[in-house]
Amino acid sequence: MTPTHERAARTHTHERAARTKDPHAQYAAPLPGETRRMLLRHMPAAVDEMEEAVRTGLPHYAHLVDGTYGYSVRQIIDRTVHCFVSIHDGGRPGPAATAEIIALYERIGARHGRLGCPLDALRDALDLAGRVACRRLIKDAYRLHWPAPLLATLTEDTFTLIGTAIAAATRGYAEESHRAPLDVQRDRLRDALVAEPDDRARPLAELAAAADWRLPGTLAVLALPPGDHPQTHVLPPEVLADRSAAAPYLILPNPRTPGPRWLPKAKGAALGPVVPADRGAVSLRWARRGLELVERGTLPAGTPLRCVDHVAVLTAFRSGDLLEAAAAELLGRLLELPPRRREPLLETLLVYLRCGDNAVLTAERLHVHEQTVRYRLRQITQLTDGTCPDPERHLETMLVLTRLLSPGGADRGTVGWRAGAGEATGAAGQAGGAHQPARRRQA
Repeated sequence: MTPTHERAARTHTHERAARTKDPHAQYAAPLPGETRRMLLRHMPAAVDEMEEAVRTGLPHYAHLVDGTYGYSVRQIIDRTVHCFVSIHDGGRPGPAATAEIIALYERIGARHGRLGCPLDALRDALDLAGRVACRRLIKDAYRLHWPAPLLATLTEDTFTLIGTAIAAATRGYAEESHRAPLDVQRDRLRDALVAEPDDRARPLAELAAAADWRLPGTLAVLALPPGDHPQTHVLPPEVLADRSAAAPYLILPNPRTPGPRWLPKAKGAALGPVVPADRGAVSLRWARRGLELVERGTLPAGTPLRCVDHVAVLTAFRSGDLLEAAAAELLGRLLELPPRRREPLLETLLVYLRCGDNAVLTAERLHVHEQTVRYRLRQITQLTDGTCPDPERHLETMLVLTRLLSPGGADRGTVGWRAGAGEATGAAGQAGGAHQPARRRQA
């Protein structure tokens, strides 16, 4: 922590943090190994409870954070709690965890400044989360018979970390207020363009006029990979850029197909759909979902991905739980086959449906003989008891197949889907008997 940060942490306004003996949480002694492991085990439940407290106590503010700040409420809480545990980890440098908290909350404070949103709501949110943390710590202390000094240390360090976060946010807020007025107005406009309509304090036309920016009829948002700073790209002056390291993005007014000449340089990025200027939140939301699938390897990353070119994959992964439940009903015992037999059948079925139930065209696209396609379709019919392909359920079948055959989709979901298929179709022995003729013919 720099001297400036240390002074800010000493003078923060959070009264309870000011009463702690040690104002520098990063110098806290490492916790016993078992205590640290226990905190890690219960961390997801603690994050759930803190998130619920913030969303229940400050619903409008939570919605504003989710739509504007580049992080969700849960992500902020999760990162804060992880840093709290890391501060007390003897195997990791505590100052690094504190520096991460400072950087995170400086960015959040700066966003508050750009929106003209006071920090009072942030302080209230941190206070709510801190109460939950202390309540859980006290409960664990009684349940596990912690020594009193351990509970006191953890409680004090909780509010010291909150004080450090508030000091960092205050610093980011103050630094933002000293920026050039036009830059501040452009950033406020940018944040408003990707906010939900109900969260805008001022009309877009008024914000655009203050930022000396012509409000376009349409726009699209390009989500950049984490760490890909917009300043590394040559951008036209009309492009609005978010410079956060964790979730940077660009707002492109009146985008054209295939896009500006500089766009292909942003490898691994995802371009959201073109939307009216007041629906930027929609474009950003889908751009980030596309970016997530690019990072997972589900969608290609060579050039900026256009989300409208991958509607089926994005829809399938967005509705994963529902498609998993539908897969067992639609595909039945087909999901119980080993991958080397299952995947050719699923691929053939998907291409067949895309080709309008045309076996000849399916064979051409798969580069196999027409009779091979018809044989595989008979296998599929046999394994699904004649229910697939069902002409009235083509769309949902294609969505299920798209998810199952996409990179990362089959490995994650197939085990659960096969289990569901087994429950729906009866004993495994019966399924094995149905598979046996197909295995002999394939051989």
